[in-house]
Amino acid sequence: MRMSHLDIYAVGQALVDEEYSVDEAFLATLGVAKAHRTLIDFERSRTLRKAASNEGTLLKRMNGGSGANSLTASAQLGAKCHFSCRLGDDADGDFYIQQLTDSGVTTDPHDRVKDGHTGVCLIMVTPDAERTMNTYIGITDDIGIDNVNFDALAAADWLFLEGHLSISSLGHQAALACRNQARKLGKKIAVNFCDPAVVRLCREEMTELLSDRCDLLFCNEEEARIWSHKPDLEDALSSLDDLADTWVMTRGDQGAIAFDGHTRFEIPAHKVKAINTTGAGDTFAGAFMYGLSQGHSYQTAGALASLASAVKVQHSGARLDQAQLLDCRKRILGH
Repeated sequence: MRMSHLDIYAVGQALVDEEYSVDEAFLATLGVAKAHRTLIDFERSRTLRKAASNEGTLLKRMNGGSGANSLTASAQLGAKCHFSCRLGDDADGDFYIQQLTDSGVTTDPHDRVKDGHTGVCLIMVTPDAERTMNTYIGITDDIGIDNVNFDALAAADWLFLEGHLSISSLGHQAALACRNQARKLGKKIAVNFCDPAVVRLCREEMTELLSDRCDLLFCNEEEARIWSHKPDLEDALSSLDDLADTWVMTRGDQGAIAFDGHTRFEIPAHKVKAINTTGAGDTFAGAFMYGLSQGHSYQTAGALASLASAVKVQHSGARLDQAQLLDCRKRILGH
């Protein structure tokens, strides 16, 4: 099936993010390890969701996952995007697809698993602003080649892959299949490490994925240092040259460093009061990808990404809404 032109195609994990305000007693009573990221099973997720709904306050609910967050930012800024994932045939899956559609991202609604459960990430925020995450991976843990839409990939200029795919064997094989097909079709490939845990636990898989150098690599400073096995910043930066033709390394409130294939340059940070850094890296990558997909320079894409991520950290939740992103676009691009 031939699809209309796309700017970016991505495949990634799909989770419904629910953020609750709770008190300290809530965590203690339910035996939740504060400030930790904990993987839980379906029954535990049901117990925690019910308790959080009854005893806490739901602050925000949205579809999530690193790749989905980035692609949504790109789409809301104006890029044409398609996202492939794996969802259960349940209410959470319905919600996830509706959120993608509302954000302007097309997807594959037929990829629903009848007896599976959509993944959920429960984010519990205590009065001290500390965030505690309990994640039920659900059916997204089994994402594989069957979930890839190769027609959408063929229609896109860019393929965007999240590092989380390499956590599972099936996901890693899907990422490799996407990379190989993208290379065959002459598409540009962007990869986001996504998480220090991916670099630590999936080094062999990421080495294989990046053995055929990607066109663009996103990472943060911690991930780059872990990858290089050296504490020196210059060593960390040099290690990225072995993986990608171009790259961007974010540094939190110190901005970012980018290499456009010819020149390495600084992307200045905006001095703001951060209240929630969740999703800042995803927002940065999504805004940056939008800029490149529309033909802007790395400097201009970086300026847009820096502003969007600075606005993001001033708000709760993992993403900005479209009005906020379009305001960033107007401030940097003038339209």
